[in-house]
Amino acid sequence: MEYLQLFDENKNMLKETVTRDNKQDMKKGNYFMIILLFIENDKHEFLIQKTSKERGSVYATTGGHVSYGDDNITTVIKEAKEELGITLTKDEIVFIDSEKHDIAYCDIFYVHKNIPIEDFKTQKEEVDQVYWMSEEKIDKLIKEEKFRKRNIEQYQKVLKYIKDRG
Repeated sequence: MEYLQLFDENKNMLKETVTRDNKQDMKKGNYFMIILLFIENDKHEFLIQKTSKERGSVYATTGGHVSYGDDNITTVIKEAKEELGITLTKDEIVFIDSEKHDIAYCDIFYVHKNIPIEDFKTQKEEVDQVYWMSEEKIDKLIKEEKFRKRNIEQYQKVLKYIKDRG
């Protein structure tokens, strides 16, 4: 059973948990947190994963829930290791934005790193395959409704960050 870290309405960590399966039972004013990680290489391609059949066989970015006792950065590092088999350091990770939804925060992160596709060791229960994809290919997946809907707005925020950074 996975226990999630809870946060208050100001994103302060609480000494409370909820199980992943019982998120709907949280008391009002409590939030769990998910992270999304977008990795870009020097060719301006993004690492996109096709999720396992059990996870819907959709194209998405790396992400996960913040477990009890962890913070958002720790979760980014853990998810990269668990889902992709890669090691990230805190210094590589750029915070982009935090969104507050009904019962969850969504923290968006970005990493610029060149990693050969064969270096990824995916967690087969969650990830079927990983690809480096251009913006055009991702846009095509979005239009074809093959890209996870809950990642689209966040992907666009990352693109804006990259554009603004120049």
